[in-house]
Amino acid sequence: MGFNGKSLILIGITLFILQIINFFSIETITPELERAQVLAAIASLIIILIGFLFKQFEPLAGEQADLKGENKFIFDKNIPDEVIDELAWGSEAILTSTAAAAILIHNDGVNILRRGITSNNEFNPGETCLRSIKDMKLISLANTKFYPGRYEFFNFCADIPSILVVPINSKAFILIGGWRAKCFTKSDEKWINNWSKKISNIFSKNNI
Repeated sequence: MGFNGKSLILIGITLFILQIINFFSIETITPELERAQVLAAIASLIIILIGFLFKQFEPLAGEQADLKGENKFIFDKNIPDEVIDELAWGSEAILTSTAAAAILIHNDGVNILRRGITSNNEFNPGETCLRSIKDMKLISLANTKFYPGRYEFFNFCADIPSILVVPINSKAFILIGGWRAKCFTKSDEKWINNWSKKISNIFSKNNI
């Protein structure tokens, strides 16, 4: 069971109150008891202090954004069945098992799949997406509100709070938008990154 800042503060306060009650309920106070009470009080205060520190550094969960767009599933009908079956399965898994609201898969200048909350505008990759496939490195934008290049993603999904750009190969990538800021976990990033490698192999097999 994990503890957060709030629970540690409550535990510390409870222990402090209990040791005070215990102190006043004892008829005979010895030096040993006094020392034990002082140590118990210090321990309770330390727990409370740690709770405040935890609370200070805990990431704030963002509110779900009111995203504009329609919930759609659009794909390039020229893609081989084996490929679209894999992309359909994976995109559905991401939308249902993570906090993703929208997915786009781009390959060699073409948006071959769009799923979830989608814009009617045509998305064209900009600096961030191109850097991801150049470096072959996942890029996580935990809070697009503070990202200077956020306008690159307006035609993907306007005002999307968080974004993952996951490279597939030197000309293809997966773009994933989340309902909230800081909503994707390291576990999410790991399995999506592994899925992108599977897609890369399927693309190579089908000469895409």
